[in-house]
Amino acid sequence: MKKKILHIQVLPILSGVQKVSLEILQNLSDKEYDKWILFSDNMDKRNKNICKETFENIGTKVIFSKTLRREIGFSDFYALSEIYKLCKKEKFDIVHTNSTKSGIVGRIAAFCANVPLVIHTVHGLSFHNYIKFPKWQFYWACEVIASIFCHKIVLVNNYYSKYFRWFKKKTDTIYNGISYENLQTRKTVKENTPLKLLYVGRLDEPKDPVTLLKAAKIILEKYPQCLFSLVGDGEKYNECEKFIKENGLSAQINLLGWQNNVSDYYATHHIFISSSIYEAFGLTFLEAGYYELPTACTNVEGIPEVVIDEYTGLLSNPRDENALANNIITLIENKNLRQTYGENAKKWVSSNFSVEKMVEKYKLIYANK
Repeated sequence: MKKKILHIQVLPILSGVQKVSLEILQNLSDKEYDKWILFSDNMDKRNKNICKETFENIGTKVIFSKTLRREIGFSDFYALSEIYKLCKKEKFDIVHTNSTKSGIVGRIAAFCANVPLVIHTVHGLSFHNYIKFPKWQFYWACEVIASIFCHKIVLVNNYYSKYFRWFKKKTDTIYNGISYENLQTRKTVKENTPLKLLYVGRLDEPKDPVTLLKAAKIILEKYPQCLFSLVGDGEKYNECEKFIKENGLSAQINLLGWQNNVSDYYATHHIFISSSIYEAFGLTFLEAGYYELPTACTNVEGIPEVVIDEYTGLLSNPRDENALANNIITLIENKNLRQTYGENAKKWVSSNFSVEKMVEKYKLIYANK
């Protein structure tokens, strides 16, 4: 008989966390697995439809929850009840939750519904260095309690292991991976063209895009010919747009929103940049590495396990636009260094973060080995 597996996500968008579920599910045999995924219904129709179609194309049944929300509220109790009833009705063999909210609600519901194997992947933590202690303690307590209600906890970096030392026996680290075969080859960039710097990701608080823009302003005062491309959307989009207009940077910084052809940007830019204040992993660093882009980013959480300082890129402390700008300027001024870091990055990500390695490790967990 097929194993019936349910992945639980929150946002129905094809961002980093959702892409991990996509890679896992599409690499599971249709003969061995009956594949399902649940998303929150709280998203615009266009993104929902794209996400639904993408997962259905790999043989996965997509369902939406009207009660599961990203924010904390009374709806969480309804979501817990909804997922519990779903697990009882469909009799899933495996429930795999992803990220904080789905991980807390989904784990408790599935475990109480007697699902034989409940797995949670920690793609990020709500308790980090940029929230006040009472809230930090509350989020930490929620994670600890939820961790009791599962059989396996997967970390995407080794940094997080210190928070799960009470659950060491059921904790493992599996690095995220992507399929490099699906990426196009890097395009030849003409000599003497303006240097192009690329950011790809959500424009939200964890990514701290305003610090990135402040660093860009510093750089453009010295190298006004540089061009910045920001691919992504989020709650900070309007704030970023306002900063760019108020500082007269519209000709040099492009806010591009979500793009389906992100590979085109990786393939035509010179440097990848990021300013996250916390980041569990970051699939964009793998994509940038594959395209031989040196990276200037922040030294937080799981990033230094993906971007190696002074080998594949340069790291700086978060919320320090001057340090970030200085690292970017170092790469701008040193073509040989850019080339060396870029070549190192491709070797590093290709050797250590393949989708094949990631999926095989998850298959072992699904087989309960």
